[in-house]
Amino acid sequence: MKHLLFVSCGRCGTVRLAQILRKKLPEEKYAVVHQMKYSRLANVIGNILYYVRGFDWLKEKLYLTIISSYRKGKHFVNTDPLTAMIIPESILNRPDTYIVHVQRDHDEFARSMVAFSHKRLKSRIAHNLIPFWQPGIIPLENQLRSNVHLKYRQVSVVKNQFFVDRYGELDNYFRVDMKDLFSSDRLAVLIKNTIGESIVISKEELSRKANES
Repeated sequence: MKHLLFVSCGRCGTVRLAQILRKKLPEEKYAVVHQMKYSRLANVIGNILYYVRGFDWLKEKLYLTIISSYRKGKHFVNTDPLTAMIIPESILNRPDTYIVHVQRDHDEFARSMVAFSHKRLKSRIAHNLIPFWQPGIIPLENQLRSNVHLKYRQVSVVKNQFFVDRYGELDNYFRVDMKDLFSSDRLAVLIKNTIGESIVISKEELSRKANES
């Protein structure tokens, strides 16, 4: 079974990606997911293991447990940024696994993430009260530090470099700018070049926000 995995820092249109691909890919063949049960735990574990290398067995156990109830014998498409740092070797080494690294301008990411974390209660709790919710951000710093956007900019730098270092040498690794993904035929071309499906996505569908769907 194919694995098409979009990795990102978040705030890169991954909810909209999942909405588009659920609509365009045959439902009987593909399981398309965004946020999964226990993916928040995966985010924390992934950020801890950024500092403490090894523990491949933990990534293996956690990732496979998380996705097990979603695959249902279908090809698997995952746009969830919370699981992006714990993809295990057993998945990466498969010839039918494709990693699409979606990157956003560091400053745009920082502004978007800070605004999002202040707007939604669950996000505010996560960013302020859960240690290792983001690498390099300590509890309450999001709320109390006036220039916290600089810290989130560094989160983007760190995580994107991690993705390059971790996945960049894989044969089936693709790196794409978020703006290109949502303003051209790049997504349709990626789908054709990875999992072999021909889909048509209009400019209107690409430009629509997730909360407008």
